[in-house]
Parts: sequence; C-alpha cells; structure tokens
Amino acid sequence: MEAKVQKKHQRKHSGRKAEKKSRKQNEQESDARKRNPRAFAVQSAVRMARTFHRTQDLKTKKHHIPLVDRTPLEPPPIVVVVVGPPKVGKSTLIRCLIKNFTRQKLSDIRGPVTIVSGKKRRITFIESGSDISSMIDLAKVADLALMLIDASFGFEMETFEFLNICQVHGFPRIMGVLTHLDSFKNNKVLSKTKKRLKHRFWTEVYQGAKLFYLSGMVYGEYQTQEVKNLGRFISVMKFRPLVWQTSHPYVLADRMEDLTDPETIRQDPKCDRTVSLYGYLRGTYMKNKSQVHIPGVGDFAVGDLSFLPDPCPLPETLKKRALNEKERLLYAPMAGVGGVVYDKDAVYIDMPGGHVKQQDNAGPTTELVQSLIGTHATLDSKMAASKVSLFSGTAALSQDDQPTESHVWDPKTHRERRKAVFTGEEEEDDHDDDDDDEEEEEEEEDEEYNEEDENEVEIEKTDPPMKRLKLEQRKEMEETPAFADSDDELEKSEDDEEDEEERGTGNGDSGHCSEDNDDDYGSEEAESGTEDDDNKEISDMEEDVASGTNGQRSKASSGQEEEDEEEEDQSYSTAGSLRWKEGLAEKAAEVFLRQQRAAPNLRKLVYGTVVEEEEEEGEEDEEVGGLFRVSRPEKGKRRRADGLDCSRFEPDDSHDWEQEEMLASIRDCFVTGKWEGNTDAATLLKEDDEIYGDFEDLETGEVHKGGSDLDHEDEEEPQVKVDDTEAQKNKRLEKKKRLKERFDAEYDDGDATYFDDLKEEMHKQAELNRAEFEDVDDETRVQYEGFRPGMYVRLEIPSLPCEFVTNFDPHYPIILGGLGGSEGNVGYLQMRLKKHRWHSKILKTRDPLILSLGWRRFQTIPMYHIEDHNGRHRLLKYTPEHMHCGASIWGPITPQGTGFLAVQSVSGTQANFRIAATGVVLDLDKSVTIVKKLKLIGYPCKIFKNTSFVQGMFNSVLEVAKFEGASVRTVSGIKGQIKKALRTPAGAFRATFEDRLLMSDIVFLRSWYPVTVPRLYNPVTSLLLPAGQKDTWTGMRTVGQLKHDLGIRNQPNQDSLYKPVVRQPRKFNKLHIPKELQKALPFKSKPKQTQPKARTPRDLQRPAVIREPHERKVAALLSALSTVYNHKKKASRVKQHTAHKEFLKQKDRAEEEKMRRLKDVKKKMYQLMGQKEKKKQKSSLKAEGA
Repeated sequence: MEAKVQKKHQRKHSGRKAEKKSRKQNEQESDARKRNPRAFAVQSAVRMARTFHRTQDLKTKKHHIPLVDRTPLEPPPIVVVVVGPPKVGKSTLIRCLIKNFTRQKLSDIRGPVTIVSGKKRRITFIESGSDISSMIDLAKVADLALMLIDASFGFEMETFEFLNICQVHGFPRIMGVLTHLDSFKNNKVLSKTKKRLKHRFWTEVYQGAKLFYLSGMVYGEYQTQEVKNLGRFISVMKFRPLVWQTSHPYVLADRMEDLTDPETIRQDPKCDRTVSLYGYLRGTYMKNKSQVHIPGVGDFAVGDLSFLPDPCPLPETLKKRALNEKERLLYAPMAGVGGVVYDKDAVYIDMPGGHVKQQDNAGPTTELVQSLIGTHATLDSKMAASKVSLFSGTAALSQDDQPTESHVWDPKTHRERRKAVFTGEEEEDDHDDDDDDEEEEEEEEDEEYNEEDENEVEIEKTDPPMKRLKLEQRKEMEETPAFADSDDELEKSEDDEEDEEERGTGNGDSGHCSEDNDDDYGSEEAESGTEDDDNKEISDMEEDVASGTNGQRSKASSGQEEEDEEEEDQSYSTAGSLRWKEGLAEKAAEVFLRQQRAAPNLRKLVYGTVVEEEEEEGEEDEEVGGLFRVSRPEKGKRRRADGLDCSRFEPDDSHDWEQEEMLASIRDCFVTGKWEGNTDAATLLKEDDEIYGDFEDLETGEVHKGGSDLDHEDEEEPQVKVDDTEAQKNKRLEKKKRLKERFDAEYDDGDATYFDDLKEEMHKQAELNRAEFEDVDDETRVQYEGFRPGMYVRLEIPSLPCEFVTNFDPHYPIILGGLGGSEGNVGYLQMRLKKHRWHSKILKTRDPLILSLGWRRFQTIPMYHIEDHNGRHRLLKYTPEHMHCGASIWGPITPQGTGFLAVQSVSGTQANFRIAATGVVLDLDKSVTIVKKLKLIGYPCKIFKNTSFVQGMFNSVLEVAKFEGASVRTVSGIKGQIKKALRTPAGAFRATFEDRLLMSDIVFLRSWYPVTVPRLYNPVTSLLLPAGQKDTWTGMRTVGQLKHDLGIRNQPNQDSLYKPVVRQPRKFNKLHIPKELQKALPFKSKPKQTQPKARTPRDLQRPAVIREPHERKVAALLSALSTVYNHKKKASRVKQHTAHKEFLKQKDRAEEEKMRRLKDVKKKMYQLMGQKEKKKQKSSLKAEGA
C-alpha cells in the first residue's frame, strides 16, 4: 500500500488574514518610535528643557579657544618627563618603555632618550631628579608628565610640588602611574588604596585624570602588557599648545661638545669655553645670532646656528601598519647609544663584538674606528717622515730636504734673485742622465713605500719577482702619455693620471673611468666572497691597476676593457718594440676632446657649476662612521676647469634629416606648422571677439563690429573645432557649479556655529602658513623664516664658563630657551603674589627669594605692598595669610601675564613644602611708588587755649616749612594743624587744635615715605657646581639665617618690653558751681549744704566699764568654752559632709546597677517580642501559600 503524501501548506497571499500578517510583520520591522509614538512623546516640557540645557552645557564645556596650528609637517619629538620621589621606579619605567617601543635594552638612563614610537610620532624620555631646580626646568618644556607614585607609601611632597610648578608654567598633560602595588597582600586593602589615591589625584589634576596601575615586577621589569597599554596611551595622546612654549623657541640639548682649542685650555684651564649643543628645536622659529638663556648657567648669544640631518628620522613610507626593526630607532648620545659616548674629558667609541678578526668589507660606520685602531705611528712622526713632490717625475722632498736661500745676481734683469738650493743638488749635477733616472726611480719607490699602508707594503714584499717586474713596467708606462701635442698637455696629462691613481676615480666630462667602475669591482668582490690569502690580494691589486689604465685610455664597455687589458699585456711583454702606432684613432679622439676642454667654458664661468654635476658630486659624497663626510674639492675644480664647453656645438650625426619621418617630427615647430587650439592665433582672436563683441570708440564715434560679418565667419569656421564648443560648455558648467557652491556656503549655514566658523578660519590660516614655504629648500627657507621647529640644530655658544664643561653631568637637563626682543634686559617688575597655602611661614619684605620666571631661575629681593582705597601702595612688612598682595622686584623683563613661583631655597630637600608663593606679572615699569608710614612725635612746650607750641618733632626751620599745613593728632584724639615755625628752639612750631591740650599729651604727624626697590638679580648657577653638588646652590641669606649661622642673639628693643604700669593718683579740684547756676538748677541737682556733725558732749558719751577680777575670769572662761564649742561644731559639720558624699556615691552605684538590670530585662523582652513577630510572619506566609 502506497504511503499517503502529506499536502504542503499553501501560504495565503490575499485576504484578511494575509493582510493582518503582513501588517504585523511590518510593525515588527519598524522601530519602536513609529510603532508606539505616544510612548516617546514629551511627558514634561520642564524636564525636556532641563535635559536640553544640560546637553548644551556639556557640549559648550568641551569648547576651547581655537589656536592656529603651527606644528610643522614633521614635528619634533614629544617630551615625556618622568617625575617622582627617589626609589619609586622612574628609570625602570623608562627602560621598559624603551624596550616596548624599540626592542632594545638601555642600561643607564642619562640625558634625553629619543625613540621612534610610530609612523608619525617620536618621543623623548627624560628623567627628572627630586631636586627643585630640575623639576622647575623640565616642567617648562614637558609635553607629558608621567607622575610615579609609590602606592605602598602614598603621595609624597615631590608630587604636589611638581603639580604646583606645572600650574604656574602652563599645565602639560599629566598621567599618574601607581607602582609597588605588589606589596599589598590583601585585595580589599589594595582596592581601597587605589580608590583613595585616585580621588586625591583627581582633586589635584582634574576629574577623570588617567591613572595607571603597574601591579608588579617580573625579573626586574614591569609586566609587558601593562607597559604596552601605557605606551599606547602615550602614542595616541593629543596635546594642546601651551602659550609660553608656542611663543618661544627652545632646545632640549641631548649632546654637548667642547670646541675650545686644546692649546688654549692647556695654557689657561680656567678660560671661557666654546661649546656646541645639539638638539631638536621646539616651540617657534629661531633666528641665528639670537639670545638664549641656559637655566642654571646664564644668558648667552648664539655664535652659530645650523641644522643637521635628523639622527632619529621618521619612517619615509606610511603604507605599513607597523614599523620594522630598522625604523625603530633609538638616539641617546649621553647614554652611550649610537656608538659614541661623550665624557667630560674624552669621547669613547663603542664597537660591538670583538676586533680580533679584521674584516675586509668593513662598513662605513666602522671605517673611522678601524683606521684609528690600525694606527701605529703618531701624527708628529708621520709628518716628520712625509715627503712632498712638487712636480710629477721629480724627486720627493722630505723634511731634511728643506731649501736654503742663496742670493744670486742676474745680469740680464739687473736684480738680485733668491735661489732655493737643496742639499745634495751639486752632487746630482755631476752625475750622468742615466744615473739621474735611476735615482729618481729609487726615490719614487721610497715615497710609495712611505705613503702606502702596511697592507700594501706586505703585498709588495710577497709579490713574485715576475709580477713585481710587470707592475714596475706598468708604472713606468703610466708616467707619460702615449701621445701629446705640447709640453703643457704632457704635464697636464701627468697630473691628471697621478690624481686619478690616488683617488681611483676619473673625470665625468672627459669620459674616463668613474667611481661606478670601482663600485662594480667592489660589488663583484662582495658577491664572490672575501679570502685572506695573499694571492687574492695580489690579483685585486693587478685588476685595480689595469682598470685605472684602461679607464684613462678609452670609454668602452666592460668587455672592451678586458680586451684592452689583454692587448696591453701583450704590448707590455714586448717592451722593446715601438708602441706609438697602437690606438692612433683613440689617441686622436683624446686630442680633440682635450682641445675642446682647453677653451674656457663660458656657461660655467658665468653661472657656476652645472646643476647636474652638483647632483652627481652630492651622490658621490661618502660618509665615514656616520659622522664625517669626505669632501673632494680638487675633483670639483677639475670638473669645472676641464668640462666640455657647452657654448660650442658639436655636430651630431645620429639623425638623418633626409628621411620624411624626421622632417615631420619638427614640422609643427615653425610658424607655418599646425598649432594647438589654445595657442593658435586665429582661434585666440575669435575668442576675444566673442568675449568683447561690438564696441564704439568714444573719441572718433566709429563703431567696430566684433566678428558679425559673414565673411569672417566663413573664413574662421573651418578653423574652429568641435572640441572648443565642448570645452566652453564644460567651462560654463564649472562656473555655474562654483557660483552655486558659493551661494550655498553663504546662505545655507545649517548647524554651523560661531565656534565652527572660528575653527575653520584657524584651519585655513594653518594651511596658508604651511603652504607659504612648502616648495622651498631648507637652506633658502631658513634665511627667510628662521630655523623651524622640528629641525635637529647645532648651536655654537662662545664664552661659556669653564665649570659648565668640567662639571658637566648628563643627569641634569640642559635647556636653551630663546629670548624675545626685550627679554634680555633687566628692569623693575610689578607682580601680584600670594603665599602658598601649604607653606608654613609667611614671607617677609626684604628677605631674598628665588623666583622661577620665564626660562630663568634667579634670586632677588621683593618688596610687598597692598593698594589702599585711595590708590596708595602701602608697604607691607609681611605677606597676608590668605590674600593676594603686590610685589615689586628688580629682574629680567618678562611679558605681562607670565606666571612665576617662588622658593626660599633650592639646596637639598626640606621637610616642609618648598614652594613659598605663586603669582603673575602685571606691569613692566616703575609706575608704582611704594610708600612706608612714618610717625613723627613731638611734645607741647607752651599751651595757649587751643594754640600750642610743639617741639621735638623737627630739627630745623626748613623741615617745618616743608610740612606747613599738615594735619597732626594727639594720642587722645584731638586733631590739629601745623601753622608756622618758631625761631627758638630749632624745629619748634605753632599748631592749632580742636581743644585745649595738656602738657601730658603726645602730638604725632603721620607721613608716607617712598621706598626704593633693591637692585638684586642673582641668577641661580646650579649647573656650574661640581657633580654631586648641583643641588646645593646657596645665594644670599636672610638676616635670620645669618644670625642663626653666626650665633648672634637678637637684642630686644627696650621700648617694646612690657613693664609694670605705675600710675600716679590724680587729684582733681573740687567741682565749683556758680551761685547763679545753682539757683537755676532743680532741687535734685542742687549741691546740698551738709553741715558737719558737732562733737558729742562728754556727758552724753558712754563711760568705759572696768571689770572686776572675778568678772574677768568669768568672761575668759566663757570665751574658751565658746571656742571649744565652735571647734567641735565645725568638726562635726565636716564629718557629716563626708558621710553625705559617701552616701551619694553608694546611691549612684545602686542606681547604675538598677539601670543595668532594667536594660538587660528590656533586651530579653525585646528579643522575645522579635521572635514572636517572626513566628507570626512565618505562619502568615504559610497560610497564604496554602
């Protein structure tokens, strides 16, 4: 039975059900806002307004004033300063970062270390010491500061000091790095410590500042992944330009050389030195011969400024994602990277590997070192043994062959001539010509042995006798040319051949062998491998000699040169036969070319060397050791003198002008030929007519028609092409398109804001700045705009103190800060200053203070003052505790708005916070007059009602005359005025007061005395101190420090001491009221006339009682009994009081015991009640569940 096939479900495509399904599917596909618009409607207008305002506030907070981007296309390396207290891991972090970027290990971190971190970024790492001078200098040039914090200890003072320094001198980017996290064993304590340090770091920098965690160390290095993450953040970080850095050029020196003459140093070791400093130029453009300041040394003028090839260049191609090993460059001369280490008294060259086996194919970087190692004789001995040959073919002159002068009279010219006579000259005149030739050959051989290397001497010793004979014969043949027209040409050819043999290169103009042939030989030797046996060296010598002779004789290819060598070998074997007939055609060609070169080259005489020749010479320059360039001046001179005359036309037979193709190739070059449409005269005329059309001459009234005649049209129609109409149409379309874009840009603003327009304007300005000198070479560009940032420059500075070189320490930064036009002058500065809130003491006027202002660190004496409501600048003895005050100093002129900080000492480390004050420069002149309050005291000598004579305030009549009309006061508050001086005593004057004075009053005059600012400008020369003592610079000491160091105790002022006040009792006169006034007074206020009591009469006085003896005994007994009773009563009262105290204590103890029992009872009761409540809740939950 066949299985029943189930019918497939057919989907409905129409009908109510299909429509419902399709509608449901469409709703699911649509977004929620369309599906349910009421859910996304505005629920509260107030809440929506708040949300909108908040969004706009956040967007506006991100805005900053746009600045013109002046960074060059190849910016200088970013300066990353690693700061922190001692033993926190600064050097370890730098080594790990260098290894992460360059795959190289650096043992000692000294000076700046520059690396290539990416395709468009380089980084310079430098470590900052814990001394305040290094931190101040590096904060001025830092682009990024890595602040290392020991998490196991917490924040230290160096961290906060550096943050405050950065706030004053322009805040660079700050990144915190927590180290020593592996000392925490408990994770909970670690997380709490991280959170606490992070929030404190955010408080000091800004909310959300980046803080990295280096969890632990593996084999003395931080973990690779953590260092890699830190390196990524550094590589992609963006930097906002700082005002001081972008307005001043500066160089962070990474290399230093002493150029002073050693003989001068030997004669005077304390003489000023000429030093060249190297580094990348940063900031803005620097001109030659400008003023620079070296912090820690002083101000200097740049003797010479030049740019050098970049020692750490960026990769040329940007197509790759990552750098290869060759492009991961590391440049740190002070740390010994790059093969050269600069010490204070020597230069050490580091050669990798051993030097036991000397390789023949040594690279250019080791040529210099190999030559230095292979030197066996001193320069003096070489000069003594050297010989000079004045002319070719003559005997060589040694030092012993110096000519002597002899005066000989010449009868023909009738004058005395000075003849140069050599030793042994008379003996040579006596010999025959053959003997002369033999002696010349022997002298030449001696000269060759003296000038050649030791290797070549060994080669000649090991030569077989046949080969040595063959080499000598070849040298004899090379001494004279085979063919010459005159004696001058003979001498010229000899000189050329000798020069070419010495250098191994030929003349490019004359077609001789060039250095390319030598390079080919060298490449063939490199491919075939190097062998150490003597036979190989001998064969190489023979090939070099053969190639030199062949290059001088012909311009043939390499195959022809081999044939020429064979022919020459055959001719050398037949030395006795005639050889002048061989190669006559080639000799004639050489003669012709020599005649061409004999005439002067007019083009080279007028315009100088041809550009192509300069390029070839530039390519042929060789570098030795990567530091020195071999110059060949003689070669360039020969080229200029012997080059082909470009003003002469040499006939060229390579083109056959009888062929039709050759004629057709130049037919259109003439006027009768067919020209292009944009250069054809007829086409240009027609376009002018179309543009200008008909016009009328206003002077003559004649009307000119512009191409409307039919004849003209018929004549010009065949010349106009179809392409012209298409080009015009496209031109119109382009014009319309540009107009529409302009219209849209003006009226269709869209969402653009003022901020966007400002950014666009700054972007356009930056593009204009870059495009101005974009196509100009560096030599010309430097003359117009100066040395631009990003160049690696060399600054030669003369007259540096000798201590800078002798005490040089690469661990301290050397910064050359460029000075503006007036920043090299010294004058008065007005500042606004505030004592730092963390500094322990207030600052005192006239105490010396060390300021960091601009590039400089200097000591000066500030005068603090405050401005009163009437504009008077009143001198302050001390700075206010929590307020700004004014300060006037004598120092270098610095632009207004520049921040500064003050420290009291830069020597060593102090327990307290070292930054004493901060502030900003307000003014640059002496417009502010600081005045000091002065009180003059006098005493009245005569009093006449409201007029008094006062003395003791002045010393002469002239002084009184100066203060006439001045207001005076008494201590009791009575105001007065000075009227006129008295004759006697001297200095006394008459003054009037509001009330009558007393003789005991004191009169004082409050005056204001102008104070002068002390002229002290003492630069901090910390870099001139010996190594290890650079953080011990001390300048002028304060008065308190001097007294403390000298052990002088301060003697107090006697008037300032507190004394017991002794007041004499004053006797006042009786109040006297006139009788008339007494009558007018009411009774209550009238003085009462109290009569004195009369004496009691004697009869009314009580008589004295005289007791009997018995009564006296009874009275004494009663008094004794009362005394005893009173004593007992007092003792009982004391006892009762003590017992009551004890009772109260017992009562308090009982009360406490009662309260404790009550508390325990309540606690048990509450526990029972809680348990009952829990049972009730459980039972209720069970009942609900059931």
